[in-house]
Amino acid sequence: MKHILFILPYLSLGGTEKQAFSLIEKLVNKYQISLLAPDGESNSVFAKLPIEKQKFTRWDYNFIKGFWELFTAIRKIDKQKKIDLIHIHGAHELMLPARLNLKKTPIIFTVHGYHGYNAKLSYQSSCFLSNLLADNVISVCQAEFNILTDLGLKNDKIKLIYNGVKQAQLNPDISLEYLHKFNLNKEKEIIIGTAARLDEVKGLTYLLQGFALVNQHLLLKNKQINHNLKLVIAGTGKLEESLKKEAQQLKIAHQTIFAGYISDLPNLMSLYDIFVLPSLQEAASLACVEAMSLAKPVIGTNVGGIPEQVYDNINGFIVEPRNPQQIADSLIKLIENPSLREKFAQNSYQRYQNHFASDIMVQKTMKLYEDTLHN
Repeated sequence: MKHILFILPYLSLGGTEKQAFSLIEKLVNKYQISLLAPDGESNSVFAKLPIEKQKFTRWDYNFIKGFWELFTAIRKIDKQKKIDLIHIHGAHELMLPARLNLKKTPIIFTVHGYHGYNAKLSYQSSCFLSNLLADNVISVCQAEFNILTDLGLKNDKIKLIYNGVKQAQLNPDISLEYLHKFNLNKEKEIIIGTAARLDEVKGLTYLLQGFALVNQHLLLKNKQINHNLKLVIAGTGKLEESLKKEAQQLKIAHQTIFAGYISDLPNLMSLYDIFVLPSLQEAASLACVEAMSLAKPVIGTNVGGIPEQVYDNINGFIVEPRNPQQIADSLIKLIENPSLREKFAQNSYQRYQNHFASDIMVQKTMKLYEDTLHN
């Protein structure tokens, strides 16, 4: 049985960890898996897997200590059983200690997208190190693929494998608990929802503004449906207080629910009638794919890989980022047209099955592993 080492830069609660977990969960019967990652909020999740896990200090906390711990841990794991392949996620700099230790062991690096003011520099350094140290690079969407190749990543190294999620096994009792906890009524309310870090890059302020515009529109048309609208925001982050304050200023606080971190997110998302992803930057959103797997119409922004997940006017609407009016217009169309919601919902689920199911991601990744090992 081949031995594959996964290396993650952190174990938070984001998409990088979810994708790595989905892969490992499916691969443990095919390969021996070891994991190197710092401690984090996802510790308990990965602890459920039958794998060997060792930790190192996050480099952004202490670079020298973290580098040395990772370097020595790779050597220790390889001595216990030869590492046949290394799969690194998210942080290209982690390739350095891996390659210094194991000069001939193949390395696969998955780019999960870079954000913020230094994003271009991160992409450039990622391309440089990947050309130098990686055998293959996985891009999680075509938009990322184009960025990487435009910045010089060698075409023979890069492979497109969409992020995938497994079909959720819903628990009706848990969903019912959420109905009661958040005072939701599926029969009388239209529930608009999202799931994201409460961070500027997720564009949630524009969702709040768009939701407020929907209320104004319906009031002007003398429609009482506005009283039966709810907005549910699942997630935590540094902007929580400011977003709550903004909801009050927009006079939608009584209709807006900040649900916090939800460990079993699909059971909450199953209650949504419409899913909205107002991101300003995004690679391949797992939350969006989860909504599609639950057959939800989606409103998403025209950034990164979102237009590859949401086909405009097919399984949802694509709007421009930072544009609350377009969010509002799209919501109004879906709120006032139940048959359109149903059509988009069915198309979302079909698109999920054809492109974003977990098994598709795993099969393509396994083929890349075998091709890399063979070469």
